[in-house]
Amino acid sequence: MVETQFSKRIKTFRSDNALEYTQHAFQTLLHSYGTIHHLTCPGTSQQNGRAERKLRHILNTVRALLLSAKIPAPFWGEASLHAVHAINRIPSTVIHNQTPYERLFGSPPNYHHLRSFGSACFVLLQPHEHNKLEPRSRLCCFLGYGETQKGYRCYDPVSHRLRVSRNVIFWEHRLFVELSHFRSSLTNSSVLEIFPDESLVPSANTFDLHLDFSPDIFDASPRQVADEQIIHELPHFEPGSPAPALPEDPPQDIPPRHSTRVRSIPPHLLDFHCYTALATLHEPQTYREASTDPLWQIAMKEELDALTKNHTWDLVTLPPGQSVVGCKWIYKIKTRSDGSVERYKARLVAKGFTQEYGIDYEETFAPVARISSVRALLAVAAARKWDLFQMDVKNAFLNGDLSEEVYMQPPPGLSIESNKVCHLRRALYGLKQAPRAWFAKFSSTIFRLGYTASPYDSALFLRRTDKGTILLLLYVDDMIITGDDLSGIQELKDFLSQQFEMKDLGHLSYFLGLEITHSTDGLYITQAKYASNLLSQAGLTDSKTVDTPVELNAHLTPLGGKPLSNPSLYRRLVGSLVYLTVTRPDISYAVHQVSQYLSAPRSTHYAAVLRILRYLKGTLFHGLFYSAQSPLVLRAFSDADWAGDPTDRRSTTGYCFLLGSSLISWRSKKQTFVARSSTEAEYRALADTTSELLWLRWLLKDLGVSTSSATPLYCDNQSAIHIAHNDVFHERTKHIEIDCHFIRYHLLHGALKLFSVSSKDQLADIFTKSLPKRRTRDLVDNLKLVSHPP
Repeated sequence: MVETQFSKRIKTFRSDNALEYTQHAFQTLLHSYGTIHHLTCPGTSQQNGRAERKLRHILNTVRALLLSAKIPAPFWGEASLHAVHAINRIPSTVIHNQTPYERLFGSPPNYHHLRSFGSACFVLLQPHEHNKLEPRSRLCCFLGYGETQKGYRCYDPVSHRLRVSRNVIFWEHRLFVELSHFRSSLTNSSVLEIFPDESLVPSANTFDLHLDFSPDIFDASPRQVADEQIIHELPHFEPGSPAPALPEDPPQDIPPRHSTRVRSIPPHLLDFHCYTALATLHEPQTYREASTDPLWQIAMKEELDALTKNHTWDLVTLPPGQSVVGCKWIYKIKTRSDGSVERYKARLVAKGFTQEYGIDYEETFAPVARISSVRALLAVAAARKWDLFQMDVKNAFLNGDLSEEVYMQPPPGLSIESNKVCHLRRALYGLKQAPRAWFAKFSSTIFRLGYTASPYDSALFLRRTDKGTILLLLYVDDMIITGDDLSGIQELKDFLSQQFEMKDLGHLSYFLGLEITHSTDGLYITQAKYASNLLSQAGLTDSKTVDTPVELNAHLTPLGGKPLSNPSLYRRLVGSLVYLTVTRPDISYAVHQVSQYLSAPRSTHYAAVLRILRYLKGTLFHGLFYSAQSPLVLRAFSDADWAGDPTDRRSTTGYCFLLGSSLISWRSKKQTFVARSSTEAEYRALADTTSELLWLRWLLKDLGVSTSSATPLYCDNQSAIHIAHNDVFHERTKHIEIDCHFIRYHLLHGALKLFSVSSKDQLADIFTKSLPKRRTRDLVDNLKLVSHPP
């Protein structure tokens, strides 16, 4: 091979005295090529130092691969091939930081195909291996790369075969052996091997796992017909019994039933292929479960180190008469905007629900930024072309000073004397007063740098100087920083880094689950990854889509359909949908409807939730667009249906606010009172809209947006507009006198100006009722909801 592929001749061959090297046939072969054979002296392996050292390197890597992936020792051959493949692509100082691959072939290697050894993967099955109703892929264990084929080598636990396929979806964050529904086959049945060796057969309890995780089988899209070869069937043998020999002649390849030509993916699926492989990452629920995973062990050690560094507690004997608060570990996998894992976060939290008011806590309120403030800030920054930065405070609550006497049980995993408890000095996560203590600490710190808090959103801090404006918006421990004073922003970053342990995340891209994409045209804000995970939870990744989130003229009632036997999934889905309305105003009315039945959901309510999810599947990448050319002029739209709820006959208020063309605030809400006329319903909606309008004007003024002129407020009910402009009181209107006075007062003082708008141009229509497909599409376009796939 060396002579054929690289035009080189082997002049000398050095080896030990193994039988395969000293046999007559091998010696004859070397002699025929004129190759000199050097043998080491018995027991003197150092005479062949290079080969022995490289063998040690390979075996060290093999051991690490097998142990980390929890793969049985009989698979050492596959691990060896995988190790050599990786080593040949790792730079070495011996060859001047080049890779062996580049040194041999003259070009740098490609790393895009590399995957984690032993990870779970899904291999696309051949058409003859399944019927129409069976899964199109099979869970396998990734072992390596094809030597003579461009594909991945994957072990199939069902057929006990090694497959080579190019159509594979990987779950690199999950080991194959950790998937519970294959655990029994690996622990109680036969151990399979590729290279039989009786001495390498593991014991029957090799895979004693404690995880419970059942992944969904992906229904892989038929982008290409599988180019797969089944290498050979792996035989069974019981643990401790002699290993059977492999068959001398491998079976013939199974001929494909279809053409192997490349088939292009349908155009309507091009936007979705990158989300097909997204899976919900498994997060441990207990300390016992997490303690078996090295990644979570490291995360818990980092948390304990941070707690020790901040002097969070003193170990003391519990004073008489004092109560003890419990604690637990919370595990969270932090992801980036593209869904990849950023870090494994373990957080120790106190069980604050055991605290007693007036004894170990008093005040608890702590402000966070309103989501409307976040959107308004982003819209202003986009229009003024300001840079947006993001910072994160590590272990933020530990910076808060704790004034009360609080004692806590030692955390699981911390070895201390049995009679000791933790006397807390810092506001640990989970304590009722922890958020308030942290916010007080941060506020007092940033005030020293000349910043002030906005009276209209206490989590918005601002500073104006001759150099420009700087704005900081705080949401617990995450913050957005923007403005036109770049030197002042850097000064702020440096100051905060001196006061707290900060993480500078650079330009804003992922905030509170919002994916933010920057371009010269403006900002695009979406929750596509969040929506995709929600579809996976509901099992609707392969469902058909619908054109509207609510069926036309559909009305939910408390007694429609059958009661759900387990309403927890319904409540989880609705809660997630509520958060999804942060960037999806088109589902606000639909979510408002289904959220009214959380206490006793029924089958009709669940069907309505599934329809919303099917609508989301067809509009996965829809999001808000904030144009860089948008004028900073506030506009408002107010609308209401009348007696739309068939049960209590209450009406629904809907409003929305646009800053230029950027949608920054909206709402769909059932009115508190029963309106006796459509005019009353519209007028009560005007009162709610006016309240939000005043707050937004004050907030925008703090953001540097001029609000000197009256804000136009559009309404499609002439009677409501007449009542607002005129002192009209009689039997049908006197009961709404307070709302009349409120709106008239601000009309007279120039805060707003009412305009009539046709129902066709009423943008708030989407927040009050179900609409047909075309009307829904038109309003989505007018609200600047765009689809911008990554």
